[in-house]
Amino acid sequence: MNLQSEKTIRFSRNALNSHIMAEAVKSGTKKSAATLVIAKRVGVDRKSLKDFVEGDVAKPSKRVMQKYADWLGKNPETIIDPRDEKPKPASKPAVKKAESLSDEDIALVLDVLHNTQLDLESDRSAMEYPADGIEYSLASIRAVHYREERVNQVCKKLELLASCEFDFDDQLQCLVIKA
Repeated sequence: MNLQSEKTIRFSRNALNSHIMAEAVKSGTKKSAATLVIAKRVGVDRKSLKDFVEGDVAKPSKRVMQKYADWLGKNPETIIDPRDEKPKPASKPAVKKAESLSDEDIALVLDVLHNTQLDLESDRSAMEYPADGIEYSLASIRAVHYREERVNQVCKKLELLASCEFDFDDQLQCLVIKA
């Protein structure tokens, strides 16, 4: 096997990257910490492995490439094909699903969404007419406006689900079921 061929180098780079990512997930650490663990197992320094995997080093030395190939030969990738997994029997959910939202629940959610609408409106207004001299991009203003529209759509859908109407109570400062 030619250790300096493009195919071997590409395979080694991808396989080592897969091992690093798997180690990061398994140990719950960052990629850099997982790179150090794999580098120690392979027998190279962390920087060499990092540079190779990230593509900063196009062709490592024959000695280092031999270490990669030997280690990968002893530690092949374990690729789990989702088609090979057997379907698991349906288990009972740990949390009981609610059949539907009550009017009180809908009032609570609408109140939170109403406050979000006010915040977004305030943000958009501050972006369109800045008092602090900062100029905001049109894309940022559009993004806030888009979020406003999405919140409005959700509010309308929730109001359609409710079996009653809602009103803002000045004393409680929240939405309540209209009496």
